[in-house]
Amino acid sequence: MIVILTHRQMDFDALASMVAAQKIFPDSFMVVDGKSNPYVQDFIALAKDRLPFLRPKDVDWTRVEKIVLVDTHNLQRAAGIKEEVFDQIPLIVYDHHPYYGSLTDQMHIESIGSCTTLLIEEIRKMAIQLSPFEATLLALGIYDDTGSLLFESTTVRDVKAVAYLLEQGANLGVVAEYLRKPLIEDQKELLQQLLDNGKTKDFQGQPVYISWAEGDEYVGGLALLAHRVGEMEGAETLFLVVQMENRVYLVGRSRGRGLEVNRIVQTFGGAGHARAASATVKNASVDEILKQLDGELERQAHRINRVKDIMSYPVKTVSPEMKLSEVEQILLKYGHTGVPVAQENQLVGIISRRDVDKAIKHGLAHAPVKGFMTKDVVVVDAGSSWEDVQRTMVQHDIGRVPVLEDGKLAGIVSRSDILRIVHGSAVPTEMSLTRHRSLAMREDILHLFEELPERIRSLLGSAQQVADELGYSVFVVGGFVRDILLKVPTQDLDFVIEGDGHAFARALADQLQDVQVVFHDQFGTARLDFSDGSHLDVASSRREDYSSPGALPQVEESRLRDDMFRRDFTINAMAIAINSIHYGELVDYYGGLRDLKQGEIRFLHNLSFIEDPTRILRALRFAGRYGFRLAKETREGLYTALDAGVLQKLSIERFTEEFMHMLSELKFGVMGESMLLMGVLRKWFGAELPWDFTHPKLNQEISPERKLLISLRRMDKSQFEKVQEKLRLPREIKGIAYKYFDVMTGLISLGIAGEPSEASSYSKEKISLRSLDQYLEGIPAILMEVFLWDERFCDSVETYVEAVNGIHQTTDGMTLRQWGVKEGPDIGRILKAVRLAWLEGKIHTGEEEKEFVLSFLKGGLSNRPKGETTCST
Repeated sequence: MIVILTHRQMDFDALASMVAAQKIFPDSFMVVDGKSNPYVQDFIALAKDRLPFLRPKDVDWTRVEKIVLVDTHNLQRAAGIKEEVFDQIPLIVYDHHPYYGSLTDQMHIESIGSCTTLLIEEIRKMAIQLSPFEATLLALGIYDDTGSLLFESTTVRDVKAVAYLLEQGANLGVVAEYLRKPLIEDQKELLQQLLDNGKTKDFQGQPVYISWAEGDEYVGGLALLAHRVGEMEGAETLFLVVQMENRVYLVGRSRGRGLEVNRIVQTFGGAGHARAASATVKNASVDEILKQLDGELERQAHRINRVKDIMSYPVKTVSPEMKLSEVEQILLKYGHTGVPVAQENQLVGIISRRDVDKAIKHGLAHAPVKGFMTKDVVVVDAGSSWEDVQRTMVQHDIGRVPVLEDGKLAGIVSRSDILRIVHGSAVPTEMSLTRHRSLAMREDILHLFEELPERIRSLLGSAQQVADELGYSVFVVGGFVRDILLKVPTQDLDFVIEGDGHAFARALADQLQDVQVVFHDQFGTARLDFSDGSHLDVASSRREDYSSPGALPQVEESRLRDDMFRRDFTINAMAIAINSIHYGELVDYYGGLRDLKQGEIRFLHNLSFIEDPTRILRALRFAGRYGFRLAKETREGLYTALDAGVLQKLSIERFTEEFMHMLSELKFGVMGESMLLMGVLRKWFGAELPWDFTHPKLNQEISPERKLLISLRRMDKSQFEKVQEKLRLPREIKGIAYKYFDVMTGLISLGIAGEPSEASSYSKEKISLRSLDQYLEGIPAILMEVFLWDERFCDSVETYVEAVNGIHQTTDGMTLRQWGVKEGPDIGRILKAVRLAWLEGKIHTGEEEKEFVLSFLKGGLSNRPKGETTCST
């Protein structure tokens, strides 16, 4: 026997979830107890024949084999079940309320708008048909719990579920009828009390509407009343405390920028979402609950949405004496429509781009700012609320407002900052940042952290401790974040500090000990060098500007958002918070996580390749490494940059550095083909060179030197000269490459380097081992490997290697001197003759070798012409 349960005071989402669960478990029974929402009661009264319910007392719990629990994950909230059977019966859960424990295979809990949606998705997978009545009830459940799809908790999945139900015959007219029913008299009286007793209180800058009411009889529909009160009062956060019979009911609602009400309600034993939650407290008074509620709100509310939390800083300012022509360049450089004028950090005016343009058109580019700036500046205080700034912007029709703190210029707030709050695209947090937060993502990241090597986990722990002690916001950024999200091995640690990066580096080094700190004042960075040769980088959040394509960046202090924006691609522009309070939270302003999931390399702005052409190579490197593709606009930007000739403005050293990075990658062949296809190599080397990136070894674990030689194998020495002119190759690599071309030229001269079909026509006998030996004897092992991998040479070289491995020559110079050969070139000639005899199979044993040498000596070596190096046959 299978029973389906839900929470007490059943609403439409709970009812619909039970009906949907019974479609998935057709032999099950729905069990309900207690009072439901009054509208739910009306619906059940009319549809009683279609909704066969059992009461808990009618169930033989000893025969129950499985419990299906819907719209709650707390079995204790289920109606009518005895606690002693909790652990005895297998449980399947479908719920959409926040859950912070560990999930099992039987727990289907996801944060979406309606629990009904979860079950509809199961119904669709199982291809179960719904009647129009069932489809209408399920739609009613979704609409009721999502505020007709208008609540912030509504997801795309809820909307798709409704669309499916409409296809199944759901009647939205019936849905609207039940959702719009007028209040009954008892509800109207209760609503009037709530409106009369309500007032708004301020908790750490957060306005919260709190009201209370009392009644002798239980009145259902308190959730509906909370919705009505919220609409009438326009409250972002509200709590209703209502005493009915011997219980006190606490209901919390939140929207937009309101508090997470479930965290407050949990302290009263309740549960729910961040935007809707409730609790029921027995044997308590309204006054007691109100007092406790005030205390929890004061404790949990955080002062956010102040101007200081959303403003941009530091502020770019100009001095009153600066020339208008210089101001024009600053406005163009930073893309501002205006800039504050300050003297000794005191705001004295503001100058707009429009005024600058007008003055310059009149030939006043040389004039100082002070003659054209607006002195009557509209400002706001750092402690003001964002609503105050919004009103100021609307009233004065301005888009950027300077922020003062203690009378000094502290920052600037723009329309964009306000819009981010109004539309909820980002949540303001400490240190004036807007961060994307996801508890689910945070849990995944913390799990990934646990799988990191002990050394990395220890470093992160030390960084966290130092960050907390200094009061800095610290983030691990860039490649570490990218790779940990991709679940690939990573050792690269880069920290960005909102604060003094050098102070953080010193403090971290003191804690770690046995660490050398190197400071780079020009870039505001520091490097910690460890005794094992590894290192980590520390930087204050900064902004970079490029004076010309390919130039080194000019660095300025900035905030994390700008620091991320200076990076090359979205997948490298993510950060993870290290501080204790936000440990493991992902900061992703530019969609890096999205692009990781979609497998795309995307630059952050259209001038990215123009500013730094090395990003062209990095884009292809990352694409090849991870098997990603270039986003459409990024690919177009790459071609635009190549056509503009920016690649030629790079120094040879910087191009070489990026090229060598590619050679060190596993998928160098893939990267090389991309460079060839997109014209990168043609642009850089100024010629169509016969690069070869098709060999399978180029995408395997071999050394960079071997990969380079393989990619050059279709070239001749003169073509390689063009390559090395545009690459600063290390001396040893250049030397081995020249040797490679010398040997390859010799082998080709023997006639064994045609196409594979041609090469195979040459029998091993046609190319003598003696001929091969003059080019292959004593060459480095790396060259021998490369020739063995080359289908043009592999047969002949393999035969040669086998022959060389069969040489067991024991005769050496000392032996010959003992036999009377004088010191000089004759010794070398004899040893060469012995080696060739072994190579050609004329000698097989040490005894034969001795006989060969003695016979050779008897033949009269001293009378041989100078230069004759082989013995007669």
